[in-house]
Amino acid sequence: MPPSSTNSWFRNIASTRRRKAVLVGGLAAAVVAAGGAAYGVKTAQTDVVVSVDGKAKDVSVNADTVGEVLEAEGIEIGDRDAVAPSLDTEIEDGSAISVRYARQLSLEVDGKSQDHWVTATTVGGALAELGREYDRAELSTSRGAYIGRDGMSLDVITPKAVKVALAGKKTKKVSVTALTVGDALEDLGVELEPRDQVSPASDKALKTGQKIVFTDFSAKNRKVAREAVEAPVKEIEDSSMAKGETEVVEEGSDGVRSVTYRIFYKNGEAVSRKVLDQNVIEKAETRVVKVGTKEEAPAANFAGGSTVWDQLAQCESGGNWAINTGNGYYGGLQFNLQTWQAYGGSGLPSENSRETQIAVATKLRDANGGGYGSWPHCSQQLGLPQ
Repeated sequence: MPPSSTNSWFRNIASTRRRKAVLVGGLAAAVVAAGGAAYGVKTAQTDVVVSVDGKAKDVSVNADTVGEVLEAEGIEIGDRDAVAPSLDTEIEDGSAISVRYARQLSLEVDGKSQDHWVTATTVGGALAELGREYDRAELSTSRGAYIGRDGMSLDVITPKAVKVALAGKKTKKVSVTALTVGDALEDLGVELEPRDQVSPASDKALKTGQKIVFTDFSAKNRKVAREAVEAPVKEIEDSSMAKGETEVVEEGSDGVRSVTYRIFYKNGEAVSRKVLDQNVIEKAETRVVKVGTKEEAPAANFAGGSTVWDQLAQCESGGNWAINTGNGYYGGLQFNLQTWQAYGGSGLPSENSRETQIAVATKLRDANGGGYGSWPHCSQQLGLPQ
């Protein structure tokens, strides 16, 4: 190669943006006589871009592969780290190398722990990398939070579809992002008080499909400035009066008091109360009443006789001519009202004498040709003609 050609070759090398020629031994050129050829002995520097966890910088290295570049830059790669292109890929001027360090992401999802390794540097990116973005979930930190080389612990609470019946209201379906029953009620704006009742208990884990029943118990004081106090009643027994009769001896009068109540509510409705304090304004006067104690004489059964009719009455009603059991049949011979009236009876048979009942029965018997078929069961037992 002519000397002019050798000089032109060095000028081209120097003008190239990313290539620098280095002459070995301080020689600008070495011309070998044999064949008239010129040889250059050199080592090449390569300009590349190295990005580590998204931060890029330009480097100039004496290397042939991605792995050699990273080694030259002191970048150590672990088994879980991501490098692109691969470590054995050959480089050239302008090559771009990306390194993403692996980070441990410790998730606790609805109270259950799970560990993952990711190369993303933000929470949102890491969840996307895992394919679990938890779009509607509640996270313990923001999705844009940075994940350092030492990793991160992240709590995730997922939304759950549950049924709730709050303070006696109709059951409805809701979606809440909560870990426990108590947290769900808090998200729904329910303030739990110690006296309230919750089923399941507020510290139980919340599960999809669960039904939560909240019963609101409350209490408050109520002061009444003037309240009527009913007069007490004193009863005096009187044996001269029939039992059940009463007679007012002294009218008495109601009193007036001021009173403070403690009223107890269930789901907003008062269920009980107790007196906390009271002051008498006007004293009540006792009402005195006489109460009769004399027992009434038992009703007459019009008993007597030993005729056929008495035998029938004994069978039909036990011989009680005044019986009225309310079953629609009356008196000793158990007339129904229609038959009784049809043969001249008035009022109720049981209110008439034995003799009157026998008289009506005789008309009935005679109308039937002298037989006792109107009393079939008892007449057969007594052997009377039908």
